Amino acid sequence: MAFFDELGKALSGKGKEAATKVRDLTEILQLKNKLSSEKEKVNKAYINLGMAYYDRHEASAEEEYAQDFETIRSGLLRISELEDEISSLEGTRICAECGAKVEKGAAFCSRCGAQMPLKQAEPETKESMDEDSSCQEEEKECGCSQETVEDRP
Repeated sequence: MAFFDELGKALSGKGKEAATKVRDLTEILQLKNKLSSEKEKVNKAYINLGMAYYDRHEASAEEEYAQDFETIRSGLLRISELEDEISSLEGTRICAECGAKVEKGAAFCSRCGAQMPLKQAEPETKESMDEDSSCQEEEKECGCSQETVEDRP
């Protein structure tokens, strides 16, 4: 019987040890989760602060930050171009009020109810093509040999 008593004590001790380790691991995970949450709050605050600074000083950027401002401007422009291209391929438009995707023929945004413009502005490539064709009409006067839309394969 002594064998079973010792076995019971050993199992009981290991069970308590395992329970303690599980409690410790649970506490560690909870603390790591809180740590991650706090870091995320700080990062969001940094982002908000940076965005506020950018908005206030966009027109008069200090020389020290001029490169960063230009990177942001060009990045925002490129993002807008890519979003427009995606919307065009999907057959949607972007609501100017809330940023939601809206079907091209819709008169109002389905998310915020804002009125959508009746005619969306034409892409820049169309304007450049129009300039090329007007150049062709004036080619006799200017001697320009630019390729026009009709000349392209």
